[in-house]
Amino acid sequence: MKTTFIKILYNINFGTFIITIVLMISIYLGLLFEILLGFIQILSSLLLLIIWKQLSIKNKKRIFRYWLFVIIYFTFWLFNWDFLNEWVLYLIGIAFIPLCISWFLIKILESVKNEMGTAT
Repeated sequence: MKTTFIKILYNINFGTFIITIVLMISIYLGLLFEILLGFIQILSSLLLLIIWKQLSIKNKKRIFRYWLFVIIYFTFWLFNWDFLNEWVLYLIGIAFIPLCISWFLIKILESVKNEMGTAT
């Protein structure tokens, strides 16, 4: 049951990530789909709390780091970024950094999936 749950979470996240990357060709659709990806990622990380006790300490630390990155990312949006070029802000702050954070959670889910697969 847990292995299936993790596989579903991983597949949904990975599929949404790939679709987002493909849609980045038409920047607007990619950025819109990135909002959906972010929602799915936050929900997935919360759902990992269901199996928190079964996770290794290594994966617990990774999930903690993921939440730390998310909190830091959203905290940076509280600052005034007028000194940056608008396109730099879009490319790095809205497109690149969230995709890196998303990729990190996908790697965590992959690690959890492998861990759960070997535990059964």
